[in-house]
Amino acid sequence: MSRPQSSPRYLHPTQSRPYTLFSRFRDNFNEARKHVWRERPIGMTATLLFAVSMTSGLIYLLYDHITRVEPQFSRFPKPVGDSLRKAIYYTEFELNPVRALHWYKQALIAADQLGMHPFSEEVLGIRLQIPHMLEKAGMMKPAIEVLEKTQKDCLEWVQNGRRKQMIRNRERARDGNRIDDPTGTGEERKAEQEKEAEEERRRGFVMKRAAGVGVKIAELYSSDYVRETDKAEKALLSAVDLSRAELQHRREMNLPVSQGDGDYYLNLTEVAFAFNELADFYAERGRSDLSTALYMQSLSLIKEDQQDRPSTCAQVVLLNNISSQMAEQAQNPTPPPAETTSGTHMPPVSRDQLLNAASEWAKKALDVADKIQPPVRTEECDQGCLTATYNLGEIAEMQGHFSEAKKYYGEAREIAKKIQSPEGVSRANEGLERLKKQAYNCGIL
Repeated sequence: MSRPQSSPRYLHPTQSRPYTLFSRFRDNFNEARKHVWRERPIGMTATLLFAVSMTSGLIYLLYDHITRVEPQFSRFPKPVGDSLRKAIYYTEFELNPVRALHWYKQALIAADQLGMHPFSEEVLGIRLQIPHMLEKAGMMKPAIEVLEKTQKDCLEWVQNGRRKQMIRNRERARDGNRIDDPTGTGEERKAEQEKEAEEERRRGFVMKRAAGVGVKIAELYSSDYVRETDKAEKALLSAVDLSRAELQHRREMNLPVSQGDGDYYLNLTEVAFAFNELADFYAERGRSDLSTALYMQSLSLIKEDQQDRPSTCAQVVLLNNISSQMAEQAQNPTPPPAETTSGTHMPPVSRDQLLNAASEWAKKALDVADKIQPPVRTEECDQGCLTATYNLGEIAEMQGHFSEAKKYYGEAREIAKKIQSPEGVSRANEGLERLKKQAYNCGIL
């Protein structure tokens, strides 16, 4: 049986290819690469890693620009966005206050010509970018002036708008008994009501920004470049009063005040932040009586905002602050009565009462922190546990309960080691050393 024969295979004749310039470059490059790799393997590796990292960085910048930066400008009409891009460039990349200010002004002019609302989120954001740029350039006084002018304009616009709305509401209440409304159809009235609701929504947002601007003004007045603490205190008091008045207005109008209902208005937590900033201001200046009352009001607002939701580390921090300020106040032989922002006075209390209360607040901070679990629990909670435990040691030491103080200082040192806080370890050791000296002086050792 004959085997099947495979088809014959033919050898192709050798083809010659021209040696082009590209071929010469490729061969030279490969030869050079091999030479460099043999002579400098470490340098070649470092160069490749550098090239890869630079390429990765460029890709990330492009991705960030497309996904984060560009969408921010897309909110604006093209003439506004183009000017704003140049202003941001001279703010963030090549700091030049003169050119940046010029392009910010051009963006505002374009926004006005295009009919954008002067107190819309976009236009107000441009106005607030100007003091940010000035602060970055070290021009604190001009930044404060711009912020104060912006805040004044915001408050005037809100007050005028609400005054007009109040007049309209009174007129409607006066004419409410009329059956027929000759002024327009039901659809027109509905459209008018929707417009009024949108304006009130915008006024709520503007008040939120105005309160934040007040806190920022105080921050700049307190900075090392300005150091005008009286004006900083005045700005913080104004921000607290403004926040409290806005909160009262929203309650009276049955408008939402909780954090979970939206971010276009001043919520309870943000009002608490204003109280907390003023409390920090007084705490840094030894006014523990005032700071204690303000911390308590801040804590009350945060607890009201969170309602049935789990506690947060912010509560732990505030509880610690209250404990610390009460302990500070106890060191004053005759603590003055604390006046709150509402004008009421806290009754004077004795040193022992203050120390006992401070101890209870610190223990409360530990109890709250123990109940907070991830992902709500953050490093702030761990630091709060450390602070509360150390404070309990100091309070016990001030009360003369040295064995109890030693226990708390030891626990604080262990917590500090666990969360890798060298400062906490150092302070706990200092407390233990003080106890040893006191025990030696008393003849215990």
